[in-house]
Amino acid sequence: MKKVEFCLAAVLALASASCGNKNNIYPVLGKVTYKGSPASGATVFFHRRGGDSVNDHMIMGIVQEDGSFELVCGDLGKGAPPGEYDVAIQWKQVSGQSKGGPQHGPDRLKGRYADPKRPRLHAMVKAERNELAAFDLTD
Repeated sequence: MKKVEFCLAAVLALASASCGNKNNIYPVLGKVTYKGSPASGATVFFHRRGGDSVNDHMIMGIVQEDGSFELVCGDLGKGAPPGEYDVAIQWKQVSGQSKGGPQHGPDRLKGRYADPKRPRLHAMVKAERNELAAFDLTD
């Protein structure tokens, strides 16, 4: 049993490493529009440039009805550590309901803004409250 507990503790430590601790994440607010209208329901992912995609903690936000989003860094809460980020956005339509919750259909953006090998969007997070310029998406 102790071996399992040790492994679990090690995994959690690695997963939290990219966000650091609550003292070094900073609020990040932004907006996403598609052809001038709010991209309500889209998911925004921040990937640290030069980071380790396997061990980095997921930093993401959900676009609200007014187009706004706020980043969350896992269980550390709202915000992200300072640094340069590639930004990916997916906007999956809800296509129905299943036992576990909503079922999502294809990306309305057809993957144009979600390719981690060729990111089209970038952002800089500073060691302060961050209000990013809007991400205005098009076809």
